[in-house]
Amino acid sequence: MTIDATKTFETYREASRHLRNTFFSTRDSGDWDIIEDFDAVDKVLFDRLVLWRILPDGAVIDESAIQMNKFLIEPSGAGMSAMISRDAPASGYWDHPVDTLLPGDAELAFREYFDWDQHGLIDLRYYRVTVIGSTKYPEILGHDALIETIHTKIKYQE
Repeated sequence: MTIDATKTFETYREASRHLRNTFFSTRDSGDWDIIEDFDAVDKVLFDRLVLWRILPDGAVIDESAIQMNKFLIEPSGAGMSAMISRDAPASGYWDHPVDTLLPGDAELAFREYFDWDQHGLIDLRYYRVTVIGSTKYPEILGHDALIETIHTKIKYQE
């Protein structure tokens, strides 16, 4: 069974951004403890707004769904730009020569939302994903990538 979870993730994204930017801001302090506090709150938020709300019968998705590659990212249109890590595992360089993925080019598993600056206002503009399959680009298998949320759909694959 495949379920389109895009709207559910968008709702979570907006709630998470708002809480982080409004009540857990570190713009003035640079305090990493506040970020860690937010991470604990955000985990509960993800559980309640995503894992508890995707299945139509009210069943709860197990927290291991991310590690088990149950959330897959797909282009919402003709394709999507991608910043793919140079190395696997990712080393902080997002400059692999493959920079566009068309439908069917790669299978991408959601890992987390990503933002560049942990102390500024966050937007959660990117999905951080892992490439778990690609016949077109086998050299990127196991690499991480950053994909803009605006160009995607996210599906729960049971």
